[in-house]
Amino acid sequence: MSSDDILYKALKASQKGRQYAFATIIEATLKGTPRKMGAKMIVFDDGTSYGTIGGGRNEKAAIAQCLQAIQKKKPVTVTYNYFGREGESVCGGQMKVFIEPFTAKDHLIICGAGHIALPLSAMGKMLRFKVTIIDSRPEFANKSRFPHVDKIIVGDHNALTKILIEPNAYVTIVTYGNEHDYECLKAVIKSSAAYIGVISSKPKKVKFLGRLKTAGIEEKYLKRVHIPMGIDIGSQTPEEIAVSIIAEIVAVKNKSYIGTDKFNNK
Repeated sequence: MSSDDILYKALKASQKGRQYAFATIIEATLKGTPRKMGAKMIVFDDGTSYGTIGGGRNEKAAIAQCLQAIQKKKPVTVTYNYFGREGESVCGGQMKVFIEPFTAKDHLIICGAGHIALPLSAMGKMLRFKVTIIDSRPEFANKSRFPHVDKIIVGDHNALTKILIEPNAYVTIVTYGNEHDYECLKAVIKSSAAYIGVISSKPKKVKFLGRLKTAGIEEKYLKRVHIPMGIDIGSQTPEEIAVSIIAEIVAVKNKSYIGTDKFNNK
């Protein structure tokens, strides 16, 4: 399979929102490796692959590394030997492979279309998130008010069932009423979202978590919720509150890079 064919498969996968990784040989000895510099393989998140970097044990190992890179969303360079030691081929060479993951775009889901949602959605687009707005009020949830977002759903918390909430999703709950906030939170609390946050005061937090416990929600799910959400920067205006929320989301998103879990919960 040519590089053009592999790139075409990558293009089609991206259009469908699939995740994949490239494995490309970036260095290889002149002798003793089945493929040379520039050889490329694409591996999809279900483990299927196209192209080859040489086959055998090392290619199998590269496929496993690609799947790990997709999961971690981090590129990696690995070295494979053909020196004939146990578990190695006997060709006598060595190659370095650059593994580069391409994951689905991060998805900012905003429950509510009020004063905070407007600047929050704009910041989300600036940071290259896919942005979805959900609100039961058509006079707020419309393209005239949110021309920059990717999707608008007019509906209450039940509309969340229309969205596939995956590990790349960041759910923010800023509706126009406490009961709406609670129902949205209850609808997503067991999802695989990377982040779930609720605009809240401390008394509201106590009330919400108490209701969820009474409803049988396990502690492991309650600990995931950022309530009140946002980093404490003394926010006053809707724009400042949006800054605090998006900052916390970025911190959670980049926690593997900054090496801390301090923003996982309060």
